[in-house]
Amino acid sequence: MKGSLLVPRILWAALFASTLIYLVILEVVQLQTGGSWQLLVYPLAFIAVTTAGASLMAPRLMLRRRASDASAGSDDGGYLTTLIVALALAESVAIFGLVLGFLGAPATVVVPFFAVAWILMMVRFPTKERVDRQSAGR
Repeated sequence: MKGSLLVPRILWAALFASTLIYLVILEVVQLQTGGSWQLLVYPLAFIAVTTAGASLMAPRLMLRRRASDASAGSDDGGYLTTLIVALALAESVAIFGLVLGFLGAPATVVVPFFAVAWILMMVRFPTKERVDRQSAGR
């Protein structure tokens, strides 16, 4: 079972690390000052909340659809697919924060986007129990 967790954990670590790289980029790159980030805070926050909800709900919907599809024949129960979708949606929340950061938003506006992305990713950390539970069809 240890080998079956290797790939999901590598993917998880890569996507989590990408959000840390985004913060480094914001720190290193010369950012725009006096930008119109205020105009985009609420639309991007709304999209981020919607995407965060999708990160939580999409894997469940995918599993439900997979359970009703008799032709599915993967031995992992679709765990890797649902993990990738959930993590990509979580990462997109951080990307919205990155966009605001490039537009000159202060850290007090940018960091919450990253914090939400990290929480969503930590909730999805690959464990043996999660893989077994999904493989069992629960």
